[in-house]
Amino acid sequence: MSSVLLLSLVSILLIGCSQKIIFPVSKVIPSADAVAKIKKDKNNNYQIDLEVKNLTSPDRLSPPRLMYVVWIKTDKDTINLGQLKSSKSMFSSSRNASMTTTTPHKPSYFMITAEDQANNKHPGLQVVLESSVEDN
Repeated sequence: MSSVLLLSLVSILLIGCSQKIIFPVSKVIPSADAVAKIKKDKNNNYQIDLEVKNLTSPDRLSPPRLMYVVWIKTDKDTINLGQLKSSKSMFSSSRNASMTTTTPHKPSYFMITAEDQANNKHPGLQVVLESSVEDN
């Protein structure tokens, strides 16, 4: 009986643990600090929590863009997770952004690109932040 209890406890701990991905310094936006947390849920989906601090407004990039879009690479494809919404806080001039989403696909790589549309099928060439999941 105790081995079943121990196995159950280990399973719960493994499901509850999240992997933290710290993005390296960006050449495009060096002030940006990005962190993603990936957690596998009980349905074998991946919950992704992404936070970016000190994000430059996309219209200040060269060339200027309208928005940021988050992408993941998997073992099969590159997937558009959607637009990264950013805003300024009331007490600071810095721009921050966050996204929480769930996907059945296991991410191996993250990219944030500057785009003019949120529903692109493929990432544009203006990659502003990127990180491999395996490197973390």
